[in-house]
Amino acid sequence: MRIENEVLLETKDLRKYFAGKKGLLNMNPPVVKAVDDINLTIRKGETLGLVGESGCGKSTLGRTILDLIPKTSGQVLYKGEDIAAYDKKKMWEMRQKMQIIFQDPYSSLNPRMTVYDLVSAPLEVYNIGTPEERKERVIEMLSDVGLDKQYLNRFPHEFSGGQRQRIGIARALILNPEFVVCDEAVSALDVSVRAQVLNLMKQMQEKRNLTYLFISHDLSVVRHVSDRVAVMYLGSVVEIAGKHELYGSPVHPYTKALLSAIPIPDANRKRNRIILEGDVPSAYNPPSGCKFHTRCPYATEKCRTEVPQLRTVGDDHMVACHRDDI
Repeated sequence: MRIENEVLLETKDLRKYFAGKKGLLNMNPPVVKAVDDINLTIRKGETLGLVGESGCGKSTLGRTILDLIPKTSGQVLYKGEDIAAYDKKKMWEMRQKMQIIFQDPYSSLNPRMTVYDLVSAPLEVYNIGTPEERKERVIEMLSDVGLDKQYLNRFPHEFSGGQRQRIGIARALILNPEFVVCDEAVSALDVSVRAQVLNLMKQMQEKRNLTYLFISHDLSVVRHVSDRVAVMYLGSVVEIAGKHELYGSPVHPYTKALLSAIPIPDANRKRNRIILEGDVPSAYNPPSGCKFHTRCPYATEKCRTEVPQLRTVGDDHMVACHRDDI
């Protein structure tokens, strides 16, 4: 897949905060900073992997970018234009170009709808083509994802998990989008099926010139599919680099700990596992300064009081850390 220098999508100081519920004894509920000052650029044709522990804000970031949930502040720029400034007509057109593949193929498909109804629904919403043209386009799309036209009138419960995810991919790509958020798109699948779906997504990317934001907690999968990787911790990006650079020479202590947990498929080799002490801080009450300082073996007083900003430490390699010896 040829990656272009053109920036397709960019976030600037993007935030999404969730307020707790008010009550008689809780008039000032805590705020969860699910996405906190995220600055990312995604180039046309690339796959940007997004990794981190469960609950760190990966899925919330993906949905905030797509405006499926409203942002608290910041900007999402699509081809240099702030999508918040779009009127209804332009936002409607933009929706065709930005799609999502959901995590759970069992709950993301309406069990009362046939495969044809599910995949053709976006075409009907946008009033694209005649009924005959839509059917032809759906059959072609199903063929692209490895499903025969004989499945058109079947229901989701008649398919395996891998087949259901193929239907979900077909539905997401039927409008020929440019940017797709893959939200844990293979995590609910068996290992034997996972590779098939990943290879399918790669083929679709090359055939249709797609750009992916690939969200996952599986570091091995992200290494396989991504061009660059961003690491999130408690709502913030702590490191971002090309995959070879990040997996070969990680800089942030959190990234090093994550990568040390990847199993090596060789009984004769052992990896020096980095065990982080302490529990993950509560998102309701994150630590001051660097959010990772409560678990970091290198934390200093500066880490406890000042928030580190992303800075360049190599070619297309950025890290948010106060350490001077990196």
